[in-house]
Formats: sequence, structure tokens, C-alpha cells
Amino acid sequence: MATQSKTQYLADLQAYLKRRYKPKAEPASARLSVIDAVVYGICHEDTTREQANQALSRFKDQFVDWNEVRVSPLEELQETLADVPDPAARAQRIRRFLRQLFEKTYSFTALEQLAKKPLKEALKTLQPFEAFHSDYVTATVVHQALGGHAIPIDEATRKALESLGLHEPDVASLRGLIERAIPKNRGAEFVDLLEELARDAAVATDPKAPRWEHAGKPAKPGKEAAAAPAKEAKAKEKDKAREKEAPPPAPEPAPKAKKSPPKEEPPTPPKKGGGKGKPGGK
Repeated sequence: MATQSKTQYLADLQAYLKRRYKPKAEPASARLSVIDAVVYGICHEDTTREQANQALSRFKDQFVDWNEVRVSPLEELQETLADVPDPAARAQRIRRFLRQLFEKTYSFTALEQLAKKPLKEALKTLQPFEAFHSDYVTATVVHQALGGHAIPIDEATRKALESLGLHEPDVASLRGLIERAIPKNRGAEFVDLLEELARDAAVATDPKAPRWEHAGKPAKPGKEAAAAPAKEAKAKEKDKAREKEAPPPAPEPAPKAKKSPPKEEPPTPPKKGGGKGKPGGK
């Protein structure tokens, strides 16, 4: 069987996700402004689309403009983000971005000209802002505001793809792989499908879900995990059988007794009395 490419695997995954979630055809949404897209990306990372949309809407309804958000206390921003996980950190990131933007441009409209520039030039302008240290925010701005081809990948999405066997060194590498495999005209749909996948833990054990394997042969989800205990038990049985079959070790020879050195006999004293050659004899 020919080795399956990652491009083909991702195409199969998209087809499977479309069957599973049956997305409704919706008209293409209007682009966000760059600032709106940054705030939306910060709100959306590792949350749902609905939570991010509601948070962005509350900012629009409760504040006059982004400058008011910039000068507002963090507590007020946290209240606006009350329905989003970790509101304190997100509020700080949003206000930090707005303050950096104002210190750099003294304006909240300067970034809107970036949509008319080449994508690489626009990204070069945005990279100094701390908000763009997040690959997810960068991809969201490219996708939602700059008209480029980008598939935002957060940790929840990465873990969902890893549960299907697709591993890459980091989020940026995974995003690059997907963007090369999924063409731009199917990108928006795939973004929505990945959103559903990230919140659907049942996919990992669905036997119909395609799984990426290095050999290119899709396997049933959970098959390796289910077989692991049986493999371990079988290995233990083999080890026990080897122990029984192996001959017992030969007994070690007893240590030889050390010979004691021979005893030295004392010298014989000379005899007393006569005899031939006796001194004084006649």
C-alpha cells in the first residue's frame, strides 16, 4: 500500500469532520479591523467562538471606543471578560496592546492601512507588539483582518489533532503544515471544523475517525492504547517462560582449604656417656 501523505490525510480529516458536524453554508463574514481582530484573537484562544464573539460585542457596547478601553482600570476589563476563562490575563494583554499601539502611533486607525499592503510587510509592522508573540493571535489577524490564508491553532486544537496521531514540534509548525495542505478556498471552513474538533473529546475514540500513522495506514482510534495492556501481559508471560526454561546456574566450587605450613622439629641434643672415641678412655 502506498504511503499516505499528510496532505491526503488532512483532506480525509476535513471530509470526516464535515460528515460529523454537517456545517451550514453561511455567507462569508466581513473582515474585522486589525484592532478588533487582535482583541478577538486574545479572547478566542483556547475558548469557543461564541465566547469570543460575545466578549468582542461587550467591548463595543460598554465602551465608547478602544481609547476608553486603553485608559480603563483592569477590573472593568475583567468584568467585560467575565464569561471567558482567565479574564485577568486576557484583560492585561488587551490593554497592553492598546497602550503600545497608542505610544507608537498616537492613533487607533493607523493599522487599518495594513490590509492594503503585502502580507509580509504588514506582519513585519505588527511583530513588535507583544500581542503578536502568540501565534494564534497572529494567525487570527491574518485570517480575519488581512485577507491572508491562515489556520489559527491553539493548544486545545493541537491536543485534539495529536489524539488522532498528528504530531508536530510546536503550534507554528503544525499551522504551517495545515496551511500547505488545505487551500485558501477551504480554509475558513476548516477553521470552523477544527473549532468543533477541539471541543469534541469523543473523536479520539471514534473508529470512523481517520488517524495519521507514519506508515500511512490509518488505524482505529484507541487501538494502540487498548492493546497496550495485553502486550505488556504477554511480554511478562514470555519472561516467566524464559526463566523456567533456562538451566539453573552451576553451583560455585567450594573454596579450597589453605595448607598450613609444616611444623619445624627442634634439633636432637647430643648423647651423654661412653663409647668408642670417648674422651679419657684408656
